[in-house]
Amino acid sequence: MSIPTRGLIFKDSVDKVRDTVARPSLDTFYEVEFSFGKYQTWLGREPGLRRTQGSKFQQKMSLLCTQAELPGTSFIESSVTGNHQGITELFPNLRNFPPLNLSFYVDADHVILEVLETWMTYINPIANDRGANNAYAVFNYPEDYKERVYVTKFERDTFIKESRAASYQSNMSSYEFINVWPINLTSMRVAYGDSNVLRCNIQLAYDRFQTSFNYPDVQRRAISTADGVVTSKDIRYDVEKLTNSQRDNRAGTIVNDNKGGESYIFDSTTQTAIDELGQK
Repeated sequence: MSIPTRGLIFKDSVDKVRDTVARPSLDTFYEVEFSFGKYQTWLGREPGLRRTQGSKFQQKMSLLCTQAELPGTSFIESSVTGNHQGITELFPNLRNFPPLNLSFYVDADHVILEVLETWMTYINPIANDRGANNAYAVFNYPEDYKERVYVTKFERDTFIKESRAASYQSNMSSYEFINVWPINLTSMRVAYGDSNVLRCNIQLAYDRFQTSFNYPDVQRRAISTADGVVTSKDIRYDVEKLTNSQRDNRAGTIVNDNKGGESYIFDSTTQTAIDELGQK
C-alpha cells in the first residue's frame, strides 16, 4: 500500500460518521462471574443464605465487584542479529499474561473477606498449636484450588430490542480466565473520621484466557465442577434426556424465563449451572 494521498483523507459529512462516533463503549457495563466448582474443597462450608441475602455467595461477589479489567497480553521477545547484514530483528519468544485485578465492596457480613482469605489460606495453610511460637506451612495441590472466572462486557443497548441510536443491538464479549488463583490480597485501611465504603483489592493469576467476541447470547462455556470441567451445553443435553422425576432427583430447581422456556439450576455441588433450554 502506498503512502496516503489527499484523496484518501476522509472528508465526508458528519452524518456519515455519526452512528460510529456516537456509540462508544462505556466502562460501567460489565459483569464478573465466578465459576467456583471446587469451593467445597478450599472454602468448606458455604456462607449461609442469611449472610448472602438469599443468593449464592458467587452471585454476591459478582454484584459487589466494583472494578475489573479486560485483560492485556504481551510477548517476551528475543533478538537475532545478522552480522553479515548488520540488522537486528525481534521475534516473539514467550507470551505473558499479567494478573487480573479485581476490586470489591466489602459487605457488612464480611462474606467477600471470608471467601478470599480462605481461598488464599487453603493454598498455603499455616499449622501450629494455639499459643505456640513455632509453626509450619505446606502447599496444597493446584488442581484443588484453581478455578475459572469470566468477565463479560456488554453495552447500554445490549438488552434493549430497539435502540434509539441504531437499528441493531450491541452484542457481548466474554473473557474466560483459566486456572485462576489468588496471588495478592491487599491490606485495607480503617480509620476514625469520615466514613467510606470499605474496599478490598485482589490480584488473580491464571494460565491463559480465551475470548469470545460479538456473540448475542449464552454460548458453550466451561463450568468448573467438583468432578472436573464440563460445558454448559453438555449439561443442557443431559437435562433434555431426563424425565421430570429425574430432574427433581438431581436437585434441580425449575424457573421460567421470559421466552416461555425453562431454565434448570443445578445445585448438586452447590455450583450453579444455568442453561436456558428455550434457546436451542
